[in-house]
Amino acid sequence: MVATSPGPIVLLTDFGTSDPYVGIMKAVIFSQAPKARLIDLSHEIPPQNVWQAAFFLRFSAAYFPKNSLFVCVVDPGVGSKRNILWAKTKNHQFLAPDNGLLSWIQEPLVECRIVSNRAWMRREVSSTFHGRDIFAPVAAKLFNGSSPKLLGPRTEKRAHVPWPSPFWRRDRVEGEIIFVDRFGNCVSNITQGDLEKRNFKRRPEIFFRGKSLGPLWNCYSEVQENRPLALTSSFGLLELAVCNGSFAEKSEVKIGEKIVCR
Repeated sequence: MVATSPGPIVLLTDFGTSDPYVGIMKAVIFSQAPKARLIDLSHEIPPQNVWQAAFFLRFSAAYFPKNSLFVCVVDPGVGSKRNILWAKTKNHQFLAPDNGLLSWIQEPLVECRIVSNRAWMRREVSSTFHGRDIFAPVAAKLFNGSSPKLLGPRTEKRAHVPWPSPFWRRDRVEGEIIFVDRFGNCVSNITQGDLEKRNFKRRPEIFFRGKSLGPLWNCYSEVQENRPLALTSSFGLLELAVCNGSFAEKSEVKIGEKIVCR
């Protein structure tokens, strides 16, 4: 039987890149697993924003090679009694604090364990930097082929954050802005499938703050420069944008603001 090759270790944190934290985590991993392959998914999650980390994981994991290990350190409860979880789906593995970060993984979990084996951690464990002292050495052990069964006991319990589903009315779908990217594009929780299921008699019209943005467009350049528009984002979600501009800046958008499709 041919052994399964380890996939890359994928890092997702709120550490940013101006401080040494990400580099230190990588140093710990490479010191124990010099053949590891590391991919940075993002280190620009807003501090302590578990929700956005879960969002990034939901819409990113499927694109990574089989057997990838996602090491997710967005951890406002670091140093507390919260657990650290190892979880496995058919295609991937995940390490994350038990704070809801794993809520929206789109494959079902087939196994979940509490990381409690002290021998897999650094000798001295800081109460403020578990990324260095627990997540990184555990990731290295898993990459090197150590059995997840040695991590700690299995568990069926984990924190869950509900996905913000849109509301359905008789003649409309009502959603909200849930994410703003660096281009100022405002992504909602309304999917293309939501609009198709609603079975509108005509192409739905998109409204924001009571003003119509017209029907959905296919791409930014279909409208004149600086004109706002609605289209389906690369995540498959309804997005509000400005051609060659920032919808978020132009309209001073806040997370949670409503969008109506009718």
